Amino acid sequence: MGIILKNVHILGTEESERTDVYITGSRISGIGKEPPMFSADEQIDCSHKTVMPGLVNCHTHAYMSLMRNYADDVPFHTWLFDRIVPVEDALTPEDAYWGNLLSIMEMIRTGTTTFTDMQMFPRMAVKACADSGMRAVITRGLQGSNRNDEGAQKRFAQAFDEMAYGESTGANCTFALGPHAIYTCGEDLLRYVSEVAAERDMMVNIHLTETQKEFDDCMAEHGMTPVEYLKSLGLLDRRILLAHCVYLTDGDFDLLAAPNIAVVTNPASNAKLANGIAPVREMLRRGVNVCLGTDSAASNNALNMFAEMRLLSMEQKAGTKDALALTAEETVRIATKSGAEALGLGDLGEVAVGKTADLILIDENYPNLRPLYNRTAALVYSATGMEVSDVLIGGRIVMRDCNFTTIDAEQVYYETEKIAARFR
Repeated sequence: MGIILKNVHILGTEESERTDVYITGSRISGIGKEPPMFSADEQIDCSHKTVMPGLVNCHTHAYMSLMRNYADDVPFHTWLFDRIVPVEDALTPEDAYWGNLLSIMEMIRTGTTTFTDMQMFPRMAVKACADSGMRAVITRGLQGSNRNDEGAQKRFAQAFDEMAYGESTGANCTFALGPHAIYTCGEDLLRYVSEVAAERDMMVNIHLTETQKEFDDCMAEHGMTPVEYLKSLGLLDRRILLAHCVYLTDGDFDLLAAPNIAVVTNPASNAKLANGIAPVREMLRRGVNVCLGTDSAASNNALNMFAEMRLLSMEQKAGTKDALALTAEETVRIATKSGAEALGLGDLGEVAVGKTADLILIDENYPNLRPLYNRTAALVYSATGMEVSDVLIGGRIVMRDCNFTTIDAEQVYYETEKIAARFR
């Protein structure tokens, strides 16, 4: 399929510059000049639109949109163990499928084209991605005391089955190993995860040092910080995604500054659950690859990466008392290219010839975006996400003029309201 984005502004170019972007199949085949043998099936008038790479949400639990606004204004451990876990235990796989689709709708609507998910209902996230065209890195949450734990072995088997299922569906999904956290996974299980990741050349996705309690408990039990503890188990020698990293020591920064390691900061979730502000400015200064996530709709309570970009930049400025602590340009990179690189998806995150066409179009005709002195600043500090008009994933249009092309929105609303009625 051939698509022309006609007379579009590419984010990051001169403010007055407009050009044409050509898409052939799943890739950008030309910018400014029509590629040889190009045939257009569709042309989108972009006279008042900006194109940018799709946003990469590096930490979610997509099925948890079913718990949005369900467990608010409580401390983290009360939120997780007293409110969220009981609902999770009552959910069915079909519930999780509709929860995943609801999350995917919200992400597409606000410009996210790739997400990383830690989930507990095998096949449901993959099925939702296959049905919607969404791109994702899927991890089955792993828990248990050791590698021989019956529950742990069951979850590993589900993870490997899900990988095979993903290949059979043709979904835009890759897979990683997902030990939940150091306080839900025993030392032997974490060592086993490291071994399996090495054998299968898989990325690891884990929550780490999210709360002060987690940090203090690790120091008391192991005499090490959570980062040092993972290093001692060999996990920091793998390609690994560390969600949160709010509490870090000076030595931790040095351990994290390796090309195989990425930290996912989740400012809204950390703020709402009173877990603190991650030292993103210092991580970047010390050479740590930082990317951005929303966490779940149960703790955020949104999956809107535009809102997340704004909060991330402003928190870092406020926390360091430095207006240059995190610029709009740096923030966009964190939410796009840095996230893609962290996930091993280097073909994403840029509007360039040869790159995969995961692109979003921003309608500039919104009062909160005018006047457009600096589009990058406008998108980080002024946009709400509702300005996203069109979304392409792998060259496929999944939203056109704010209308979903692959998802029946009314059915998703109907099914999720039925589920919510059980918990009311």
